Amino acid sequence: MTQRPDHDVLNAWIAAHLAVTIEGQAHLAQLIGSDAPGRWEASLSSGVLTLDQTDLEFALLGSYSEEDSSWLWSWANPGLDNSTTAIQRALPLKGFGDEFGLWEFGQDSFDISGVVDFGMTAGSSLTSVAAPQIGGGAVFSGSYPGGRFYVVVTDPRLARFGPSAVSAPKYFTRAVSYGLGHHRELVETYAAVHQLELVETEDTVRLGFPDHSHLDISFDDHERMTKIHANLHTTRPASV
Repeated sequence: MTQRPDHDVLNAWIAAHLAVTIEGQAHLAQLIGSDAPGRWEASLSSGVLTLDQTDLEFALLGSYSEEDSSWLWSWANPGLDNSTTAIQRALPLKGFGDEFGLWEFGQDSFDISGVVDFGMTAGSSLTSVAAPQIGGGAVFSGSYPGGRFYVVVTDPRLARFGPSAVSAPKYFTRAVSYGLGHHRELVETYAAVHQLELVETEDTVRLGFPDHSHLDISFDDHERMTKIHANLHTTRPASV
């Protein structure tokens, strides 16, 4: 009997991306004015997702079947047109996993059982890893009879919020509260996704932000976060 491959590498990536994911969902809520939109509509041909009254650019990532707990990538779905804008935006992910041992990105479909769920469904966990790879800042899912579909919100307006030394500690502390993965990897991934200046020592990480603020984050011997110190840059009005 052939042993089914596990999701250990993917789950580690999900844990490392958790602060970025929480931040992205917060920014999406700010943009649309709600963390639980009451109405949605999606057009694959135009690549526009409407949440309540807000139109957003998106990429269709894939779908989850409740019947057999399987994931199916959008580009491998025989019932969809690969030439549509929403699927074209997701196509760069087809080869993404090869370099990093994320075998799931190379399979048309696979059993998603065992993918960690941090409260947004396992499909959202997978989507959260994919999002930064195609310029996405948030994820969204919707239900249909027998399953759910998952999208990456790629709308450039999400980028205007940007990373902040004021809000990042909130996302770090919330992420570590789930008890997933190593805290240091979570901080390093946040820095890599946002292309922040990163200076590391044995027990601290300094993150430099675009406004010249920085965070000094301390870790214990087990790479657990112990303290966050913020040095915020403020601009004083010029003297007259």
